[in-house]
Amino acid sequence: MNRFLVIEARRLLPLLFLLVLLVSLSIYDNFFRAEQPVAGTDEQLENLLTFVTADRGELSAPPTFRVIATLEEWKRFKESYPGLPDYPFNSVHELAIGAINGEIKNILLFPQEEDLVQVQVRVESIPRAYHVVTVEREKIGPRSSWLFLDENDQILAEVALPSPEEEAPSD
Repeated sequence: MNRFLVIEARRLLPLLFLLVLLVSLSIYDNFFRAEQPVAGTDEQLENLLTFVTADRGELSAPPTFRVIATLEEWKRFKESYPGLPDYPFNSVHELAIGAINGEIKNILLFPQEEDLVQVQVRVESIPRAYHVVTVEREKIGPRSSWLFLDENDQILAEVALPSPEEEAPSD
């Protein structure tokens, strides 16, 4: 009976050693984490809009940038890209921003007129990737002009909310 326990203990020693190494590495990583603080001017930090990533992943499609304000637009977006997983989009409280073949890095707000806000979305070009984020609708306001910019401040796309068709009075 003693011999059986000794053999099993010998087999468990390498596993115990690996477990100790894993725990010590995790502790080391937490103490010496090299996070780079976000650097920017006070104006940039003041205009910075926080967003929540709804989903990201890989998708093979042409580059597209969209601002989604209604549930119907969300359904059309999901139908256009069937690889997207389900997300409980709430069109009353949030706007969704989608970048196909890119990753959204930050979003900046710049008030223009009385009720018009210019929103600049910085996008890093990443082939076969998509990134969908949501922002609070109340922080944007009723009218907004969205500019999707790359790393070199080149305009990739421009979107106006509400669209000119929605603003036109119907006869």
